[in-house]
Amino acid sequence: MNSFRKIIIILSLIMFLLPLVACSTLFPPPKPKATVTVTPEKVELAFPAILKVPIVFTGTGWKPKETVVVDMVLPPEVQIQGVKPGEDVGIAYGEADDAGNFKGEVPATAKLNTLFRVGWTPILVPDPKTLNPIPPGVYKIKASGADSGAIATTTLEFVAPPPKK
Repeated sequence: MNSFRKIIIILSLIMFLLPLVACSTLFPPPKPKATVTVTPEKVELAFPAILKVPIVFTGTGWKPKETVVVDMVLPPEVQIQGVKPGEDVGIAYGEADDAGNFKGEVPATAKLNTLFRVGWTPILVPDPKTLNPIPPGVYKIKASGADSGAIATTTLEFVAPPPKK
């Protein structure tokens, strides 16, 4: 009788623990969610002052050492040379560190080509006469992990400069 009781207890424990073990392997805990933030959240479309304003994206929850690409989602009414309608335009990138944190800054060329849609002279110098800033407004920003496929979003607001006096 004693051995029968031990067998029942062992079988009961196995029946109780087996689903817990199976669930933990079939349904692993969710991965940390990737995030992206931008500093500053509001940028004045003033040239050439914008070239001195760092626009920096940071994020957490990315795969260690993966490249994170930051795109600006273009509204249908905003056209940028070389970007097909409906496509997003890359404005920054960064590499996640060992802890999954990344940092990327918008370079001057992206500010000129994307935010001001500037033309270039034959000697590859920006032509200030061709400045055509994007319309002020709130733009969606999408960060994508090149290896993990993780996506995080935020917004960046562009404001018109004050009228010249």
